[in-house]
Amino acid sequence: MITELTLKGFKSFYDENLKILPLTVLTGLNSSGKSSVIQALRMLRNRGRVLEGHGTADELTNYNYEGKYSIAMTFSTSGGREFFYGFGPEINRNLNVYGIPTFIYVSADRYGPRTSIPVNNSYELGERGDNVIKCIEEFEGTILNQRLRHENSEGDTFGFNLQAWLGAITPGVEFRSKIEKMTDSSYTMFDGHRAMNVGFGLSYALPVIVSLFLGSLTRDKRLNNPVVLLENPEAHLHPKGQTEMARLICSAVDAGAQVIVETHSDHLFDGIRIYAKQHPGFANKVATHWFELDRQKITHIESPIIDDNGNLDFWPPGMFDQFGLNATELLG
Repeated sequence: MITELTLKGFKSFYDENLKILPLTVLTGLNSSGKSSVIQALRMLRNRGRVLEGHGTADELTNYNYEGKYSIAMTFSTSGGREFFYGFGPEINRNLNVYGIPTFIYVSADRYGPRTSIPVNNSYELGERGDNVIKCIEEFEGTILNQRLRHENSEGDTFGFNLQAWLGAITPGVEFRSKIEKMTDSSYTMFDGHRAMNVGFGLSYALPVIVSLFLGSLTRDKRLNNPVVLLENPEAHLHPKGQTEMARLICSAVDAGAQVIVETHSDHLFDGIRIYAKQHPGFANKVATHWFELDRQKITHIESPIIDDNGNLDFWPPGMFDQFGLNATELLG
């Protein structure tokens, strides 16, 4: 499990230590640094190499920072041993890349409704949702932790609970999928209709649900106990669906997954708070970080703490307060 991330001179960060818990929520205004945290984690897994399409190392260096940037993380293994891994001029400890956590990363730019979805021979879920149907086929009969069993599920398996959670997040939907092995492609059907004839929410939610299930399978040797990185899991979902997505995320964390989620949704955040209130002790598993840029375009982070009643010890200005501001305008 990752416990801390250190960013020095990286993009909009000057010098920040970010606490990481089983569920870490990243929120803030657009272009405030949230996605950069996920990018930094992925670069750690990539031996420090810049990710494709993100420019050069010089482009990623904060112009206020003297020297080259550094990125590092602290993590613990299932045996309880703690390790440090990073790269940059201020980092003098390193590990073989195979010793650090793996990631299941679901991008905000995931596939929407499509006539077909690519598949390959691995068990890995692609960042855009590619290979999602192969993952479902591979793990369909796997028994999930009881904390992930939905009350409407017909059984304990991955497949049954996928149907149940998808039906809760997008109510009343029946899901089917098929792999066309001769063309290395797959397709989905919702209520007997092609994905292209159904809303974006279903297609966007599917890889998120699958990633959370996979992240909970901590003892499955095919997966190597990955950390789940989610960008905007609430995308294209109505408020009820966003709140149900929060319940699923929290259930996956209670089942053993570690999840780092970037979100702009007050409904999703309130769903996490509700889960904390309904499940004493869960609040201790949640870290919340609010990101904001100062006038020099440097990211500053505030980290309110959720208690067992779902309340925060303080609310940073601008954090999920727009509903109240709008209500004041309407009632004023």
